[in-house]
Amino acid sequence: MSYEVRITVPPKSQTNSVLAKWEQEDKYYSGMEDSVAGEINMKARRYPYLESVETEARSMVVKTNVPIDGTVTLIYLDGRSDAGLPHTRGKSGIALPIFLLWNPSDRTIQHELVHISQKHFSSRWWSLYSKVWNFRVATRSEFMSIPEKWRLRRRINPDTIGTPFTIWQNRYIPLTVFLNELSPDLKACKRGFWDCMISQWTRDPPSGWE
Repeated sequence: MSYEVRITVPPKSQTNSVLAKWEQEDKYYSGMEDSVAGEINMKARRYPYLESVETEARSMVVKTNVPIDGTVTLIYLDGRSDAGLPHTRGKSGIALPIFLLWNPSDRTIQHELVHISQKHFSSRWWSLYSKVWNFRVATRSEFMSIPEKWRLRRRINPDTIGTPFTIWQNRYIPLTVFLNELSPDLKACKRGFWDCMISQWTRDPPSGWE
């Protein structure tokens, strides 16, 4: 099934209020202060979270294969903000590095729209995760069984803020961590797995993951 979604780029006069609204909705930055992984995540985001001055207001309609509830707001960021990584913000926001204005990528837009859909229709997506991929929500005790050394290095992802941690096949908890504790880089992270059955951390995907 195909859907149409309107994506709007606000005028510069509204950008700061949109960014403030996103922060109010997801507490991406302010919430790091209360996270066990907050220190390393703030260190990896030393450059300010700033909109680019090179954008102009516009609106477009995009076709997508996932349902979206309402209009999506798009802001182009300074290429150094959040290490230039595309991501979603708030309930219906997409943040892209400015170079994607000059070199548009429909694949990137479609990827971010999936994350927006996951926020809008979370119960539908969780049902899919469970039936098709054998995921479920990890219990607090399961997540806390991961040694603190790994939880301290967890990369906070704005696409998944507010969503529970997952466990695959009732055994493996995937967790993306920074590779370098002293000089963390948002682009230098790798997903690992905590095996709840044998209490072991591994960087190698378990059998059947891919």
